[in-house]
Amino acid sequence: MSPEVFAAMFALAAVAAMVGGYVYTHAPAPVTAVDLLMASGAPREGGGWRPALERTAIARALEVDLRRGGMTMRSSTLILISLGLLIVLWLLLNPIVAIVAAIVPYVLVKRRAGRHAKEFETQLPAVLDLMANALRAGQSEAQAFQLISEQTKGAAGEEFKRMHQALGLGATVEGVTGTLLERLPGGDLELVVDAIQLAHRVGGNLAEMLGGIATTIRNRSRLEGEVKALTAQGRMSTYLVTALAPVGLLLISFINPAWGNTLFNTLLGRIVLVTVGVLELIGYLTASRAAAVEV
Repeated sequence: MSPEVFAAMFALAAVAAMVGGYVYTHAPAPVTAVDLLMASGAPREGGGWRPALERTAIARALEVDLRRGGMTMRSSTLILISLGLLIVLWLLLNPIVAIVAAIVPYVLVKRRAGRHAKEFETQLPAVLDLMANALRAGQSEAQAFQLISEQTKGAAGEEFKRMHQALGLGATVEGVTGTLLERLPGGDLELVVDAIQLAHRVGGNLAEMLGGIATTIRNRSRLEGEVKALTAQGRMSTYLVTALAPVGLLLISFINPAWGNTLFNTLLGRIVLVTVGVLELIGYLTASRAAAVEV
């Protein structure tokens, strides 16, 4: 097989893999009874290599991201896909391409999980208002969950539909809210779950508590927006200063390639590049922490 044919086949396979990954990560995943009743990230029991692999720390972290993103793929399957890409591309091409390709599935899953969590966090105040109004109208928590799942789109609708289905299978309100917090950890949601569980244990006006939490979240979000606007100059300065060195190196390589060859092709030049890279990373992290303001 000629190199041109091999390159064309590899490019076609890469495009097909990218399209397949995009379709998979954006397709809605069916929810099973096991997913509803099993805590997020809990490894499956049983013998064999799959359950043993899924009980490792890496697999449990992947399981949390997969469930958070609404995907039904098992963490062991994702690990096998990454290992397969790593081995095949290492043998066919080179180690750098193999390592990058092996990381891509995890990046896609992590990105979808983060997008799902961010969308839920944005919808949370409106969801709390809707739930509080439902409770004031005399509905139960299960009916409020069903109302939210029917009236809300996106991440919040999916999560509350999952919770309502779990209640129908015999789970408790404390259990489904605790599982939701495991799947979508966050300070705001932790307040909501604590309020619901506290109301179940000692009583109280849950509707008023949820309304107060919704108001607090909105006020904090508005304050965070103001802080980000005030610190935008510092953050942009961090990005610009960090980009000076690599952009300067790129320009020098174009203007006088001999200088760039000295850095890349000699031992001393590589030591300088590694040292500069480490110092750049330290400077970026330090400047980012200095410009960050927690609300």
